[in-house]
Amino acid sequence: MLKNNKKISIFFILTCLQFCIITAPDWLKINGITPCWPVILLLPLSLKNSPYKAAIASVLLGIFIDSFTISDVSYVPSLLLLSIVWSTYGLHNKKIELFLNIGLMAIFGTAFVGFSIWVQKIFLYSDLRNNWFHSWSIFVLISEVIITGLVAPFFSSWLLLTYKKN
Repeated sequence: MLKNNKKISIFFILTCLQFCIITAPDWLKINGITPCWPVILLLPLSLKNSPYKAAIASVLLGIFIDSFTISDVSYVPSLLLLSIVWSTYGLHNKKIELFLNIGLMAIFGTAFVGFSIWVQKIFLYSDLRNNWFHSWSIFVLISEVIITGLVAPFFSSWLLLTYKKN
């Protein structure tokens, strides 16, 4: 019975977070920019699983997020690298209980994902090498890092505790 409750709770949490990705509630935005939901969802999964399972989860999550975008850039490479780093950190450091530690890892992860998307756009679209594009990208990156840093400790630690209890 306990195993079924674990599966049901994890399914419910993953469904709720996927719903947040799709709907992007207005009260979780800074100037129209939402948190980096893939990082928030991938962080607890990577910390508690092996690098192999975390890599599979990151590729699937990256494909899911890429299915909503029209652009040629992809979330998969950055999420894959983050999942491997976080799962290795989670295997070596068994006590990840600090609320701010999760937020700091989410901030660095969001900055890495945003910078990866930015670099991919620069290489794919050579005509975007002007100052207007870079100033806009910096604004988006900073806003996404701030809102993810504020939201991630709540959602990621909640997922981490739920995953840990069951």
